Amino acid sequence: MKKIRPDQIITKVNSFFKKQDFDSLYTSKVRIIMHFGMWLMFTILLFSNYYDVIGISINQSLFLSVRVLVSSLVIFYLFFYLVIPYARGSKLWIIPFLAAPICILIWLFINNLFYVLAYRYGFDISNLYPLMGKEKNFIPTLWSVFSFKAVILNALSVIYSLSPFFFTKILIDIRRINKDRLRIQDQRSKLALENIKVEKDFLKAQLNPHFLFNTLNNLYRLAIKKDNTAPEVVLNLSEIMGYTLYDSDAEYVSLTKELDFIENYFSLEKMRYPKSYEINLQIEGREHATYLTIAPLLTFTLIENAFKYGLKNEEESFVILIINITKDQFVFEIKNDRDILDKTITSRSRGIGIKNLKKRLHLIYPTKSDLQITDGQGEFKVSLNIALQHD
Repeated sequence: MKKIRPDQIITKVNSFFKKQDFDSLYTSKVRIIMHFGMWLMFTILLFSNYYDVIGISINQSLFLSVRVLVSSLVIFYLFFYLVIPYARGSKLWIIPFLAAPICILIWLFINNLFYVLAYRYGFDISNLYPLMGKEKNFIPTLWSVFSFKAVILNALSVIYSLSPFFFTKILIDIRRINKDRLRIQDQRSKLALENIKVEKDFLKAQLNPHFLFNTLNNLYRLAIKKDNTAPEVVLNLSEIMGYTLYDSDAEYVSLTKELDFIENYFSLEKMRYPKSYEINLQIEGREHATYLTIAPLLTFTLIENAFKYGLKNEEESFVILIINITKDQFVFEIKNDRDILDKTITSRSRGIGIKNLKKRLHLIYPTKSDLQITDGQGEFKVSLNIALQHD
């Protein structure tokens, strides 16, 4: 017979409880039954302690058990169902700390009330006075509990009596708060990802007509000249359209496909400008791309912006893109010339495309990406470093 290890049992039990939706089972009726059962068990344990351990009579054990039960009930529900909800609603978390001494006084008052009533109605508890540190002829009074000495001497007894319930309730509330927080965070993440998907779809829709129009014009010009590079342009355009329409719908794509898209797009954009312009693409470490994946169209905005805002300086026009790939790092750096007199360039780093990129990086690579934007005197540079995952 195969022996089951303790860690395997713990794993199975943990897996079982994770699959259960206990919140749906924890109805008001079930909650009342569980609360009733908790206090009943507490009372039984108290009675057993007084009767079996200390050796007090049945009537006196019952009296003391009910005394502690009532005082604990009042403080428990007062604190967790009145004080805490009020503090949470008003966001004044100092209130529970201010209420704690008052709760101790209430607990002591209720306990002392039982002794006063017992004395008034002739229920003999004089043999219990030594347990309370009192003399045989002690006469309990209702207000003696409010003395500073009484509070200090009995504070530990109050804390001792209430600590199991407080500890249990705090653990349950912490679990519930954490679950609600994770649920809200998950909903926000899903909503943010949906927004990103909508923005990415909009980006694809924006890419197709604008880029297609420019490329077809270039293709027409090459066809008129009967240029031999026309078939290559058609192939590049076909690969770009296929990538944006089909492959980019996935959350992650092969880095090789993303690099092919960048090369094709870069090549077609380069055709629009004179050969005297410095338009260069350099990819290093491409052999590592086969085993890596990346979020699709992540760098498209940066490349598009470089061509949109760059290549306007009459003296020196350039768009230079350098991509360096290691075993798990994708380093992307693109820079272009900028016209110092063009004021629209100053808002480039705050544009919709850059905001979209930052949101995607925050959601997809929250701790594994670094985006740096440098707006220099005659140069605009963007550096992006991402720790990629293997497929």
